[in-house]
Amino acid sequence: MRENKLTDAMVSTDHETQIWKSRFQLAKAACESGKYKEAEGLLYKALEQAHNLTEHVFATNTCLVGLAVVYFLLGKPDEAAKQVEEAMRALSRADEPALKELYGVALRIHAELLCDSGKVTAASDELEKAALALESIGMQGAVQLAYVLSDLAMLRVQQGELNEAKQLIYSAMDLLPGPPSSDKSEYLRADMIYNICQTTDQKEMLSELENRITKMQYHLGQKHPNVIRAVRWYLKKLYEQGDTEQLREAEVKFGIGKKK
Repeated sequence: MRENKLTDAMVSTDHETQIWKSRFQLAKAACESGKYKEAEGLLYKALEQAHNLTEHVFATNTCLVGLAVVYFLLGKPDEAAKQVEEAMRALSRADEPALKELYGVALRIHAELLCDSGKVTAASDELEKAALALESIGMQGAVQLAYVLSDLAMLRVQQGELNEAKQLIYSAMDLLPGPPSSDKSEYLRADMIYNICQTTDQKEMLSELENRITKMQYHLGQKHPNVIRAVRWYLKKLYEQGDTEQLREAEVKFGIGKKK
C-alpha cells in the first residue's frame, strides 16, 4: 500500500507550488504537536498563496479543510464547520480524482463535527458518502478510505455495534500501510479500535481504551489530534457512567480533559 501525503496529488513542480506544499506540511506538523495557533497562522498564509497557484482549487480547499481541523481542536466547532462546508460546496461536483479524494477528506472532517455535537446518524451518513467518493477513484483513494472506515468502526463501537465495527476495522487495516510507517498515527488508532472490538463488556473496553491511549501518547505525543480524539471519547464514556473519581484521575493523567 502506498504511503502518501494528501498534497502529493498536486502534479505541478513550479517553485511557488513547492513553497506552498512546504508551508502546508509545516502547518500539519505544528497541529500534530499541539501548536494550534501556529498551525492556524501557517494555514492562512498558505491559503493566501493558494489562490495564485496553477492548482488553486485543490490548494485552496486543502487549506480550508486544514483550518477546519485546527478550529475543531481549538474548541471552535462553528468556525470549523464554516471552513469545511465551504470546501465541501466547492468540491461536491468535482470529477478529478485528486479533488474527489479531497472531498472525501472534507466529508470525514464534517462527520467528526456532527458526531461531536451528538448527531451520530448524520455523521454516519457523511462517512458513508465519503467512502463512496473514495471508492470511486480506486487505489488513489485507498489510504483515505482506510481512515474513513476506521472512523465508521469507531462510530459503531460508540453505538455498541461491535460486530459491524470488527468488519469495518478489518477492512481498514487491510488498506492501511502497516509499520514501519512514515505516519503511524492512523495505524495506531486502527489498532486501538481493533483491540476494543475484542472486549466483552464495558469495564474491559474502558480498560483497553485507557491502555491504548497510553500507548498512542507514547508514540505520538500528548497533543496529537488522534490522541485527543481518543481521550475525549474516553472521558465522555466515564462521564456518562457517572464515574467522577475516575474521570478526574483520567483528566490529570492525560492532561487534556478540557478543550483549549
